[in-house]
Amino acid sequence: MMKLKLLVIPASWIAEDNAAVQASQETANPLSRSQRFNTKKHTQAEIEEAIPDSNVQHANPPWMPYSYTLWHSLIAKSQGLATSHVLKMPSVLCDDLMLLHCSWLRSGRFPSYLLNPLVEDLKSSRTGRKLMSLLDGKQRWFIRLDQMSPKDSPLGGDRPSTTIQEVITKIASSMRAYGNLQWATQAEERPWGENRANVQLILNPWNDKMDPAREFRVFVPPPPFGAQRKRWRLPYHFDVVLQDDGSVQLVELNPFGAMSGCGACLFNWIIDARMLYGLEDAGFAIVLDEPM
Repeated sequence: MMKLKLLVIPASWIAEDNAAVQASQETANPLSRSQRFNTKKHTQAEIEEAIPDSNVQHANPPWMPYSYTLWHSLIAKSQGLATSHVLKMPSVLCDDLMLLHCSWLRSGRFPSYLLNPLVEDLKSSRTGRKLMSLLDGKQRWFIRLDQMSPKDSPLGGDRPSTTIQEVITKIASSMRAYGNLQWATQAEERPWGENRANVQLILNPWNDKMDPAREFRVFVPPPPFGAQRKRWRLPYHFDVVLQDDGSVQLVELNPFGAMSGCGACLFNWIIDARMLYGLEDAGFAIVLDEPM
């Protein structure tokens, strides 16, 4: 029987890891990811060396089964949302947002000749008319796309959105959101007869109690070789947030695996591979300013 072990990680270790990655950006061979914590997008060779067992299949997992909108009802119920909205983004808007993102990367700003027409075109669409009734400058919303939220946007990506222009500029200045838009144009996982996957914009009421510092990531590895799951056959991980009353709320589901684009948080997909893949005792990791 497997046991659960507590892993206490000093905050200084996280800071040192982040500093090392930041310093590498100024070298001739910059690192694109953390070297100890929250790693992702490993190669097949890396994970096969860590877990050579041929019974474990290593591949870049699909996104569709973990799409936020597929689990939206469950997430909304878990969070007790009184209202929530899912809107299909017009394909032309997605293309324009990708162009706007390229402009942002070049200049760090949004030229008015690109931004203003995009805002007006969106307002004239069916999706835009719905958005105008929600983004009235008063109501506060948490926004995200099916795969990612634009929380990495330097234009308030981690703050509530109240206007259409805020939504556009946050998405267009986010590498995470750009990855979602790009995936939609290239995805093999697309509706039958469509030349791209749909991109959905989700608006949930902003909740000040959704504290990232109290979020936990739970890893559900592949089943042991020969075992069968009757209802769900894919490995996955899900995020939950701890509330003041001790309850937890579901945040999202994501693909599992070292080759996925999903970070391992306080673990490393390669160093901690046997633990994360369920081959050794599980670990419960927390960060403290000072170790116990």
